[in-house]
This record gives sequence, C-alpha cells and structure tokens, in this order.
Amino acid sequence: MSKADIIEDVRAARAQLEQAIAGLTEDQMLQVGAAGIWSVKDVLAHLVAWEAELVTTLSRLEQHKRYPPRIVDIEDIDEWNEEQYRINAPRPLDIVLEDFHGVHKHLIAVLETLDRRTLEDNRLWPWMEGEPLSYLVTETAVWHEEEHAQDILAWRENIGV
Repeated sequence: MSKADIIEDVRAARAQLEQAIAGLTEDQMLQVGAAGIWSVKDVLAHLVAWEAELVTTLSRLEQHKRYPPRIVDIEDIDEWNEEQYRINAPRPLDIVLEDFHGVHKHLIAVLETLDRRTLEDNRLWPWMEGEPLSYLVTETAVWHEEEHAQDILAWRENIGV
C-alpha cells in the first residue's frame, strides 16, 4: 500500500466520522449512549487520545528502533481507555473538538514525512510483530474511526436524530 493510499484511507475514515456527527447539537453531543455510556464528545476524546499516541509514535520513530512505543505496549486497553475517559470527561466540548481536528492535522503531516520503507517494511519495527507500521496507522486511524462512526450512526438512528 502506498503512502498516498494510507493517507487517503485515513482521510476517508475521518470524513465518514465527520458525516456521522454532522448536524448534532451541543446537547446531543453531550448525551450519553453514543457508545455504551459514552457521549459523542467522549467518543471523540477517546479517538483523540489514541490518535495522539499514534502521532507521538510516528514522530519519534528513531527512539523506537529498539524499544516499543507506548501505543503498542499498553497491557490493558480497557483500563487505558477508562483512564483516558476520566481525564477527558470534564473537558469542554469545544476543546475536545479543537483537539479532534488538530491531532488529525498532525497525523496527516507526520504521515507525509514518512517514506514507503518506514511504513511498509514489516522487519523494520520488531515491536510490530511482523506487521508493517502501516498496519498500526490503519488500525488506529482508519478502522477505529470507522468503528465509532458506525456506533454514532446506530445511536442516532436509535434516538431518531
């Protein structure tokens, strides 16, 4: 997969997510239940946390030649997600939205700096356990956003908005 294809997939997943939240009022974005007990704001903060970890990893790849980055070294994902929820729950919606857009811009920018070998050589990053780095990008910034876009669309259908 080319770098351009990866970036296109990341942008398409984001467009799908933005479509899922389009037209929601602030009150609707704060209403619980969009994904379990999470509101849309909570889902977006959750995605920001993961995407920020991805950006940090991609920005510091030289530091991770021998040691895995935190994003792949999280032992209990549910516990990490809960910790991020506790951190982000009190944050205002406008700040979460600002981060949601800002972190995504940083992700695209850092992806544009990486070469094909960095993204596709499945032997370059031992902590990827045989997968190329592009898999981590796809898992975190494509499939994850698509999953939560579907959650939000199902929630919207369920409550009639």
